[in-house]
Amino acid sequence: DTLEGKRALKGSVPGLPPLSQKTGTSDAVIRDRLRMLAGIDEGVGSLCKLLESQGELDNTVFVFTSDHGYWYGEHGLSVERRLPYEEGIRVPLLVRYPPLIKAGTLIDEFAVSVDLAPTMLELAQVKTDQQYDGRSLVPLLKGEHPENWRRSFLVEYNSDTVFPRLVKMGYKAVRTPRWKYIQFNELEGMNELYDMQHDPYEMKNLINAPAAKETVKQMQAELKQLMKN
Repeated sequence: DTLEGKRALKGSVPGLPPLSQKTGTSDAVIRDRLRMLAGIDEGVGSLCKLLESQGELDNTVFVFTSDHGYWYGEHGLSVERRLPYEEGIRVPLLVRYPPLIKAGTLIDEFAVSVDLAPTMLELAQVKTDQQYDGRSLVPLLKGEHPENWRRSFLVEYNSDTVFPRLVKMGYKAVRTPRWKYIQFNELEGMNELYDMQHDPYEMKNLINAPAAKETVKQMQAELKQLMKN
């Protein structure tokens, strides 16, 4: 990634080199992450074997997820996982429960972390009047496709000083099946728009493209509505 169009990432940071291939995650860190994943895989495997030996494997709901993604050098990034690009905001979500979910099922609808609580409550048959920001994923797990399922979601981050590159990099972003719009809170004239169908790696910022002018307006309106809700 040449970072062309990513003016926010190209900004000068005192004491740090400009983002480039050299500033991406090191091979040593990547190897450590692979070792960590292997350890998790072994642990989950041991747990499955134990439950199977007790006859409870298919009576147990397995949910495997994470709290954030990782950079492996994309956009020259390393530890700055709070940014709104796909590698940072997407997480794995694997659910195993044979009485309900057909093996090999792949769900395309948007799921977000706040969906997990209502999902687990419904799977446990817990009745509650509590209102949640998320929605139960059970209909999707059963193979249904609700017509009123979300078509967009909000990603939001407020700047902090933990990572020097992220100072004043707070943003609000909206993702739809095709588009992602990023609006920085403190950086003027540096917003970004990506066509996720044709540019899944977010290499070409279309924010100033004449043909995308109407799309920008639509995404700004969608962002405003999500913030209101």
